[in-house]
Amino acid sequence: MCGELFCGNGEEEIAISDSIIVIEPFARKNRRAILVKTYPKEPSIMPIVNGLELLFDKFNDKFFESSLSRPVITLSEEGRRRAFGWFITEKWVDGKKVKYHEINICPEYLDRPIEEVCGTLLHEMVHLKNAQSGLKDCHRNGLYHTKKFQICAEQHGLNVTKTTKHGWSDTSLKAETLDFIKTLKLEAFDLFQNFNFSSDDNTEGGDEVERKPKTSSSRKYVCSKCELSIRATKEVRVRCEDCDVLMQELE
Repeated sequence: MCGELFCGNGEEEIAISDSIIVIEPFARKNRRAILVKTYPKEPSIMPIVNGLELLFDKFNDKFFESSLSRPVITLSEEGRRRAFGWFITEKWVDGKKVKYHEINICPEYLDRPIEEVCGTLLHEMVHLKNAQSGLKDCHRNGLYHTKKFQICAEQHGLNVTKTTKHGWSDTSLKAETLDFIKTLKLEAFDLFQNFNFSSDDNTEGGDEVERKPKTSSSRKYVCSKCELSIRATKEVRVRCEDCDVLMQELE
């Protein structure tokens, strides 16, 4: 795609792309001209991060009265977390020893409808709000969402329902929140991580080491009621005190 903009006193052609400006001599029918060419963008995660930062600012103004400090927004795959995103307190520090929280959005789920990505960001912003207020809204290594999370989330644009495994963790956008997002006229992210990517299939030129399969003698025991789990290196009999039931070993 290209377009032409004629300039009477111009002396060169300028081909403009998002990353490169090329200047070449150019003349057309005894008139000097500037020829503007548009090239496809190079793949980059920066537009995604910038977009998420802009969304954070919009949601901060609308739902939190601009009370939230800007965290470091990152893109990192879910790994074993099995989550669309997460919030971590004071994970980053600058040269002046100032600490910053982190909100991560998992890139393999950026192909969801943009409203759902917004819902994940808003969910993590609730955790940020509680952290700034000195409230601990999760336990069990951040997996189980307490009533404190539910109360704050419902005050800031989200509906919340309780799940058996993770407590008050299941959030959705309130109708008025969805209406606000529609006014932003957002476009879906056009770059997201390949969900089926395997580093073993795509890595070349590495310093390869033969890996022996790991063996483990640990056993996992789970409470059938609250799903609390523990590990032991030998066969044991252990009882969940909260539920007063004998925990079962998983195969």
